[in-house]
Amino acid sequence: MNKKLISLLKVLVFLSLGLFLVWFAVRGVTEEQRGQIREAFGNANYSWVILSLAISIISHLSRAMRWKMMLQTLGHEPKLSNTFFAVMIGYMANYAPIPRLGEASRCGILTRYEKIPFTESFGTVVAERLIDVLCLMVVFFITFLVQFAKINALAHQYVLDPIAKKFVFIGSHPVIASTFIFLALLGLIVFLRIRKKQKEGVLGKVFQFLSGFLDGLKTIKNIRKPWLFIGHTIVIWGVYYITLHLCFYALPETSKLGFSEGITVFALGTLGVVFTPGGIGAYQVIVKNVLLLFAVSQSISIAFPWIVWTSSFLLLMFLGLVSLILLPILNKEINASPEKNPA
Repeated sequence: MNKKLISLLKVLVFLSLGLFLVWFAVRGVTEEQRGQIREAFGNANYSWVILSLAISIISHLSRAMRWKMMLQTLGHEPKLSNTFFAVMIGYMANYAPIPRLGEASRCGILTRYEKIPFTESFGTVVAERLIDVLCLMVVFFITFLVQFAKINALAHQYVLDPIAKKFVFIGSHPVIASTFIFLALLGLIVFLRIRKKQKEGVLGKVFQFLSGFLDGLKTIKNIRKPWLFIGHTIVIWGVYYITLHLCFYALPETSKLGFSEGITVFALGTLGVVFTPGGIGAYQVIVKNVLLLFAVSQSISIAFPWIVWTSSFLLLMFLGLVSLILLPILNKEINASPEKNPA
């Protein structure tokens, strides 16, 4: 009962966060700006959006092929169609306000149709996520190089200068600062004591969880064709950027943005997808504020991320549903055979 309650609370928290960010993205919009946003949606050149969506399928197929390569290192030979369907269903499931549902769905499908143990396939998915994090770090490094002046100014405005002001405050109010530090240290000590009592149980669960997909993590160093694997990774992330940049041409005001602006929108917008399920709300807020930095009007800055997000959402929903339909049809022999327990 407690686990169900915790799961329900997680769903409500993520859903509430998404809804709050949607409200946050459009708060303060005047009626005139609402009219401009509607006009932007009505006048957008959706041929560029459609082209972007068509090209995006390449990245999904490449991810499925790369995942198959990782599974092959564990001695499994899944059908490419099944890995592709699993990836698309996982993407669709990621929009649900339930953490890790997409990853679990992907692995569950291969357990059902390919008899691949869940823990092994989940290990490969975790390895994929580690690779994605590294790729995102590369994207941020490139962004830093091409937008150093703007990022430096933002860092001073929102991070360095506020921190400097805090130190000035500490110097002029030593009693308040000392009290705050004392309370912080006291809270840390209490936290560590509580964690120490739970150490065995927590560590036990962690080791049990890690042992299940440890082999999956090892797939990275055992890839049979490492250069092909790297090539798929470059294709995946390269197509991600291309599909976003193509959408710039859908609106006259964003069509003037170049690579340096595009990579910045791409890097920071990707973080929005991490914050909430499917990026709902967070993606729109982040991209809107980035576009405002590049002198894009308020109405277009709001409309553009919604055009990109909505079109991607509709495509992934469509491909996910099609995958759900085709999976049992193309795996009739598996459905007809008796169930076997995964090794």
